Amino acid sequence: MDIENLINVFELESRSLDTMLRQHPLLRPMFLRDFRGVSPTMTRQAYLRLLKMSADYVQFTVPALRAAGDALRHGDAEDQAWSAMFLAYAAGETDEAADYGHHIWARDDIKAIDPDSELLHAPVHPHALLYGQYFIADVARHPYAILGAKGVLEHLSIRIADDLVRGIVDSGVANAERGTTFFHHHGVLDIDHVREGDRNLGKLTSARKRTEILEGAYFTSGSYRALIHYNLPT
Repeated sequence: MDIENLINVFELESRSLDTMLRQHPLLRPMFLRDFRGVSPTMTRQAYLRLLKMSADYVQFTVPALRAAGDALRHGDAEDQAWSAMFLAYAAGETDEAADYGHHIWARDDIKAIDPDSELLHAPVHPHALLYGQYFIADVARHPYAILGAKGVLEHLSIRIADDLVRGIVDSGVANAERGTTFFHHHGVLDIDHVREGDRNLGKLTSARKRTEILEGAYFTSGSYRALIHYNLPT
């Protein structure tokens, strides 16, 4: 599989997830910015559940990148180059001032919208734990797979972030404008992340390693669908 085909997979999978989100009955009003017949309470709960879901899986991003970097540290020259790149990616996914992963942005957004205690303190969903296991505990089996997750999720972020932020701000939900840090920042940051990530893929020559990326992309899109299904049931 050549690099252009891999990037096309990122685009196709992110486009499919984008369509799923935009057509979801609970999220559609935010994307359309049309809240006729929709109570702010329903919109608020849907957005809070989306933030909680995001916090659940994004907490594994930095540990997964670091795990991949560590797994490749003693490999061939290509592995060692990517080891350094993965560790650099991990630094880029860490808040420089506060030294924490971006999932804290999502949790802070939840708190800003005054959630009920049950949602705020709910355990991480089992499907998010499986996502973390795939990219961290099982990293030795497919250390390059995290690039598939990175590709799909960053392409998705560019597609949805601006519309989602504008929608929740216009929704009438109290304090909504204070609860958009996670999606707003990713909508901005991931533009450069996608350009850099797609460019760096061109440095990867091994067909086997590219296959790991492909499998990671499909695993990620499937996990995201499962998380939406269980966190935002219709």
